[in-house]
Amino acid sequence: MKKVMLALAFLFTLNVMFVSCRDTNKEAENATEETSELQKDVENATDEAVKEAAEIKEEAEQAVKEAGEELDKSLEKAVNEDTKEETETEEEQQS
Repeated sequence: MKKVMLALAFLFTLNVMFVSCRDTNKEAENATEETSELQKDVENATDEAVKEAAEIKEEAEQAVKEAGEELDKSLEKAVNEDTKEETETEEEQQS
């Protein structure tokens, strides 16, 4: 009777061990799938960030260009007004 009980205990131990390993393999597969999904999400987020950075760069370049043009216009206007005042002052002095 002891041999039968020991044999059953041994078979039960083997059964638990194999079931446990099978569960561990399933967990490893699930972890691998989750990791690949996270990797795809990170890649997508990185691509979107690069696109947004390029758009922001273009907008900044356009804003700098427009600001430069406005500055040029303001300087040109100031120079023209200054030149006009000098011309009027010279005409008054000659009169």
